[in-house]
Amino acid sequence: MNKLKTISAVVLSTLVLGACGDRPPEKKAASQVAAKVNDGEISVHQINFVLQRTPNIPAAKAEAAKHQVLESLIDQELAVQQALEAKLERTPNVMQAIEGARRDILARAFIEQKVANQTKPSIDEIRKFYNDHPELFANRKIYRIEEIAFAASQDIIDGVKAQLGTGKSSVAEVVTGLKAKGIQVAGGVSVKAAEQLALELLPRLSQVKDGQVQMIENQGRAALITVLASKSEPMDEIKAQPFIENFINNKQKSEAARGAMKELREKAKIEYVGEFVRSEPAVAAAPATAEPEKAAPSAAEAAVTKGIAGLK
Repeated sequence: MNKLKTISAVVLSTLVLGACGDRPPEKKAASQVAAKVNDGEISVHQINFVLQRTPNIPAAKAEAAKHQVLESLIDQELAVQQALEAKLERTPNVMQAIEGARRDILARAFIEQKVANQTKPSIDEIRKFYNDHPELFANRKIYRIEEIAFAASQDIIDGVKAQLGTGKSSVAEVVTGLKAKGIQVAGGVSVKAAEQLALELLPRLSQVKDGQVQMIENQGRAALITVLASKSEPMDEIKAQPFIENFINNKQKSEAARGAMKELREKAKIEYVGEFVRSEPAVAAAPATAEPEKAAPSAAEAAVTKGIAGLK
């Protein structure tokens, strides 16, 4: 089901580009055509394009996925045809969306090109990472965690911190107090392996006793994280090697992307105008990456669920 959702998301992400204007009919060889939809056609190349962006499809489900992609592309083609007939591509909102998608794709393509050739981590680098993070490997645990997240003023966050610091209030009492002030609280209990936790948070959680509360703050947001229980499940160096390679490689790509954008900014002439004029330079925007843009995470998400992407 998750794979089918991913396929649908990839197909829908191409819908805006498919509506870029009146498209001249494409002449395709018969072997390239997968389906004819009114006066339009769906090619095998279009199916393959979507499949290439749908990772880890099991071999046993590859054929079913191919047909699912085709059906999704047929739906897309029908919608595009209707949109073009209604001249929706000329409306301001759609024109802005198309231009935004185009700029996003070009920016990501540039970054992907800059980070494409990264050196494979050496055995010494892998071994050092393994030894430097026993909480991820030699002392790896599976955690049952309660996460409670909320957004509030700094005064309220400081008040919660002081309340917990006395050791006389439980998380439930803190939550009740927050709700009484009209503050929305979200969260729940989940089970996560060490590699699913933020690298900067994990050493703290690996040392706390069951029932202890950790408070994480992040720009007006906060999370109360309690380790309810944990059990040891170590990972040896041989098993950890491919995960560490992936993590180091992703880190190198991230650093290369930041370096590329820093270099571009240093060479560019950037002038802030109107309300955006600042007495000091604004913090550089995060570089485009190969991942889709996401909404800003809550403190709990930033601290707990971002984890180490390369170790999943």
